[in-house]
Amino acid sequence: MALMVAVLAGCASGPDTAKAPTETLSLGQISQSPNAYLQLANQSSGEQQQSYLLLAARAYQTQGQNSAAQNILASMAHQLPDSGPLQAEFRLIQAHIYADQQQRAEALSLLKWPASWNLSTAQWQDFFTLQAELQSAEGAYFAEAAARYGLDAYLTGEAKNANADALWTALSRVDEETLQVQKESAQDPIWQGWIELAWLTQHFAIQPSSLLGELARWQQSNPNHPAAQRLPTDLERALSVQPYRPHQVAVLLPLSGRVASQARAIQDGLMANLLANETQRQVRFYDTGEMDAVAAYQQAVADGAEFVIGPLLKPNVDKVLAQYDGQVPLLALNAKDTNAPDSADLYFFSLDPETEAAQAAQRIWLEGHKHPLVLSSGNAIGKRMAERFVAQWAELSDDPVEIHYFGNQASMRGTVQTAMHVDQSEERIKAIKALFGSQTQADFRSRRDVDALYLIANGDEVRLLKPFVDVSLAVFADPLALYGSSRAHQALNSQQSQELDGLELSDMPWLLGQNPARTQAEALWPERQQALMRLYAMGYDSWDLIDRLAQMRVFSGYRVKGLSGDLAVTPDGELQRELSWAKYRRGQLKAD
Repeated sequence: MALMVAVLAGCASGPDTAKAPTETLSLGQISQSPNAYLQLANQSSGEQQQSYLLLAARAYQTQGQNSAAQNILASMAHQLPDSGPLQAEFRLIQAHIYADQQQRAEALSLLKWPASWNLSTAQWQDFFTLQAELQSAEGAYFAEAAARYGLDAYLTGEAKNANADALWTALSRVDEETLQVQKESAQDPIWQGWIELAWLTQHFAIQPSSLLGELARWQQSNPNHPAAQRLPTDLERALSVQPYRPHQVAVLLPLSGRVASQARAIQDGLMANLLANETQRQVRFYDTGEMDAVAAYQQAVADGAEFVIGPLLKPNVDKVLAQYDGQVPLLALNAKDTNAPDSADLYFFSLDPETEAAQAAQRIWLEGHKHPLVLSSGNAIGKRMAERFVAQWAELSDDPVEIHYFGNQASMRGTVQTAMHVDQSEERIKAIKALFGSQTQADFRSRRDVDALYLIANGDEVRLLKPFVDVSLAVFADPLALYGSSRAHQALNSQQSQELDGLELSDMPWLLGQNPARTQAEALWPERQQALMRLYAMGYDSWDLIDRLAQMRVFSGYRVKGLSGDLAVTPDGELQRELSWAKYRRGQLKAD
């Protein structure tokens, strides 16, 4: 240890001058450079020396010099006690290094020790903060909230308020069913109060008058709870907003013309929801295939519509919005653009494929892959999705992503071989055989700097692409993680499904498993293709959202589990749709 300390201190560089070791030494936070701590370690011995070495490692890690930090940790790993502050500091620094490398499971496994360990406040702050960040990145929002609740005891002032807001945001993303189970099993009354508040908010979100009464009851039962004295900001806003309660709804769809089948699918989904819930609300359909969209909108308002769903087609949306005066709330079935008017009662719901590509980038990143490659069809949709994937990846990583487009099925093999550098390897083999004779034995090598592929292609194309990918990997290469979009999801027999083993797909949750809504829709329209079933889900969810949109807009944590995805509304009225994932395993597509 003494030799290692001397070497590290001698190798450290920088202008810092060493300070004499202080009598009180607090782990978990740094105030000096790595060089200063190494010099202090060189002047110390025993546990004090180990403490300064750990602080030097923390300082290196904080500066992004993980290799230097790892060297220090490796040199002292077997000399530390099995419990207590030194062991905790060692694990915390190592967990930070794992977190930087996107190895979240490994980092979380290190953050498991008894609550009885006597640690500094700074160490407990780091412990709970890192745990919360890791759980959030994993999408484990209840666990994130629990970590933030643990952190609360070690904070004061504004930091305490900010943590309470973060705790609330995390709990708001937990589904109502999970909250119901957790609030019944919670032992800590303050923690149970947080869970119950989140459950009440979701359960009574579309009934503000009932929610007000329930909140009053909750406050009386929890007078000393921090949230009873300071309600979360977005919850206060949600209480002041009245939900839409229209008696008559107008739906503007092109029920005739070139996209009539798509419009009919939306209409069927909407009507299925209406009939299933036996609502007294009236609905009138206006065919924008036969009449001008603006005229249809004006007629709907004149007929007494108090809420409008549609139009569907982008040109019709633009024409209606050019005349929109905010007289009635409107849910446009298309994406929002920069020219849309600013109105608190205007919403946009689309199934744009670009968002799906962005979510795929996030999924691949969260699963720990660092170097994905995109194989995409060269059509307009493929290019838009590929570009959005690359843009999203740029927000997550500094490493660029390559895109390789194929024009048709005949060009797929060549595209895959070029993407995986197989063609370059084969050219090298030809050159070697030219030098040493045709009997020379050599296997091609595929590139090793790619760990995942995102396939932007339809089902038939993916079934051709995957074998090309498989045969383009060198025999000694690690298998690649394969991901696809909903465009690749189609009905397959058992043998066809086995050919796609290992492929992960994103799609609407109701299409990734059997459920009553899907069973009913398939029984009524057995010949309807998956693409139209997605529009059916859009219509179903559109009707479901009417009563919820106003609250969803001001309450960031209010999410609705729809057929089309996990739905939320941004402050500017755009619906965000989070898809589900499934993976082909042994010939079956199994949802996560």
